[in-house]
Amino acid sequence: MKWVVRILQGLIALDFLFAGASKIFSAADQIKELFTDKIGTPVALIYTVGVFEILAALILIAGYRSQKAVASSLAIMIVILIGATLTNLAAGHVTDAAVPLLILVFVAVLLYLKRDALKSLRFILRRNINTTK
Repeated sequence: MKWVVRILQGLIALDFLFAGASKIFSAADQIKELFTDKIGTPVALIYTVGVFEILAALILIAGYRSQKAVASSLAIMIVILIGATLTNLAAGHVTDAAVPLLILVFVAVLLYLKRDALKSLRFILRRNINTTK
C-alpha cells in the first residue's frame, strides 16, 4: 500500500508540474487563445495559477520527506482544482470540467490515504496555539 501512495503522489505531482510549466512558459497569445477567449480568465490569472501549480507540485515532492508538506500541497491543489472545475462549468464547458474533477478525485484519494499527515499537522498546530497563549 505504501508504494501505491507513493506512485499516486508522484503522478499527481508530475501532473501539476507539467500543467504549471505549460501555463508559465506559454506565450500570452497562446494563453489568450486557450483560456481568455474560451472561458474568460485574464492572462495574469493563468500565469498565477501556473506558479501555484508548480509550487504545489514541488511541495508534494517534498512530502516524500516531510508529512507536514503534504497537507499544505494538497490544500493548494484542491483549491486550484475546484476553481478549474467551477470556472469551466460556469463557462458552459461541461466536458472540459471533467478533467480537473477527475484529478480532484485522485487528490481526495491521496488525501484520504495520507490522513496521518493531517493528524500530525493538527497536533503541531494545536501545540503551537497552546504555547502562544
